[in-house]
Amino acid sequence: MDNVCHSLAGAAIAQTGFARRLPRATLLAVIAANIPDVDALTYLGSDNAFAVSFRRGWTHGIPALVVWSVLLAVVFARWTKRKPLDYLPLAAIAVVSHPSLDWLNTYGVRFFMPFSNTWYYGDTLFIVDLVLIALFALGWFTSSRLLAAGNRRAEWPARTALALSLGYILVMKGMSELTRAAVERQARSPLTRRELMVAPAPFSMTRREIMMRSGPTLYRVRAGWNGLRPALGTETVSEFTGATPAMYTAVRATVDGERFLRWARFPYFVPGAGADSNTVFVGDARYSSGTTQSWAGIRVPLK
Repeated sequence: MDNVCHSLAGAAIAQTGFARRLPRATLLAVIAANIPDVDALTYLGSDNAFAVSFRRGWTHGIPALVVWSVLLAVVFARWTKRKPLDYLPLAAIAVVSHPSLDWLNTYGVRFFMPFSNTWYYGDTLFIVDLVLIALFALGWFTSSRLLAAGNRRAEWPARTALALSLGYILVMKGMSELTRAAVERQARSPLTRRELMVAPAPFSMTRREIMMRSGPTLYRVRAGWNGLRPALGTETVSEFTGATPAMYTAVRATVDGERFLRWARFPYFVPGAGADSNTVFVGDARYSSGTTQSWAGIRVPLK
């Protein structure tokens, strides 16, 4: 999710009871809820192929979450002259909230790095979710004001907001999974997360944008909800992705190509893109189209 959402999630978590008994609890929780994203700095000092291959991996994996939690607990304990164990539960909960929320969108996260490079995709929420942001913000703001006023029940707005957020996430997840099941029934085959993506449409609870790969062909279709059932659109757009076994092999033989394909969920290939005919443009159809280079599309010189 976006970092505004992560920050407000951390702030709301702090207001569930930690802020009443721990100094600087909100500051700790906001930092902890964002710290796995230090891997975004790779975009400043490296090429896009390396950056996407590194993002949401080492710093988001379970070993790193343990390190972040202990490190932040020790730092804040020294700062406030408390025991690290006083801060560890808050640090751990806020740190874990980050990859948990990241898993909900179509970009995915690698929970088991560095031991496994497997991506996990929740396909539940658009990366900027205004409902979740509003719930976290309202819970944090109301509870913090009540706590400042000395209210004995100050924690309840934050706790309620987090409970409602969980309920909202479960509803959105259920809708995505029911839509996925409808697509699989129509395809008459179960499909992996790298073969089928059910993407929540921006700023909508009911619409989904579907990508399905079959061999070198990518199919796009939209879905909505007809009452309590998903309804697939009647217009399907098909695209040739150029994703042949020979193309995969050629691109993977290059350093940048291998790194990019390690990340790409729906790669497409355009040979001869650019001044040099011995190149291929590789993009990810989730976030790129055409042959303009960006963080989601690179040009690879073939060997």
